[in-house]
Amino acid sequence: MPKLLFIQHGDVDKPGLLADVLCVMGVELEVIHPYSGDPVPSHLSGFAGLAFGGGGQSAYDVDSHPYLEAECDLIRTAVDLEMPLLGLCLGAQLIARALGAEVRAAEQKEIGFYPVTLSHDALGDPLLGLLPKKFVVTHWHGDVFEIPHGGVRMASSILTPNQSFRYGKNCYGFQFHLEMTHPLFEELVWDSQEYLVGSGHEPTALIRESKEVLPGLEPLARGFFKRWAALL
Repeated sequence: MPKLLFIQHGDVDKPGLLADVLCVMGVELEVIHPYSGDPVPSHLSGFAGLAFGGGGQSAYDVDSHPYLEAECDLIRTAVDLEMPLLGLCLGAQLIARALGAEVRAAEQKEIGFYPVTLSHDALGDPLLGLLPKKFVVTHWHGDVFEIPHGGVRMASSILTPNQSFRYGKNCYGFQFHLEMTHPLFEELVWDSQEYLVGSGHEPTALIRESKEVLPGLEPLARGFFKRWAALL
């Protein structure tokens, strides 16, 4: 049975739909929580893949969160091993940073449900090419990344030109949250009241919209995660 290491960055930043798909596919999931003291491993022996969730940290704030530097080291190890690698929101920013790309504060936060458009390269991608060219996803970020040298842009949105990238054959980073479910989103909203201040978003309206959007997104997300997990 293949085993995946998932690095979680906050209590509400769970693997969501990714965990559901891995369970169905018979992939063992090990979750660690460096923000609460779990050590970041220095090697990936015993694991077939590596994934990183979102979080409230900034990928460049290694002084406040020194474990992020260890995570970047682990990313580079996974890339050297050509191991399947997946980053969701903060996870994608960490992969970009580990590969030498800039991660910085965005001009404005992107929160809510907005469309992303796949690039020409994504339409021919074996994992992303089965998705619609344009679809609505969950956004919740205040930082953005540049595409790493050698990487390929996979998707963009109006506010964020770099919404997704592929590096090599089996490393994917997503600024948006494919893993999101309605219960996870509701938990995130109520846990993030301070983050929402000044954003123009009202919590109950966001939660109401999630009930409308996420059921339609779920089969698309599950399909991608299934295709990615088949690489393990």
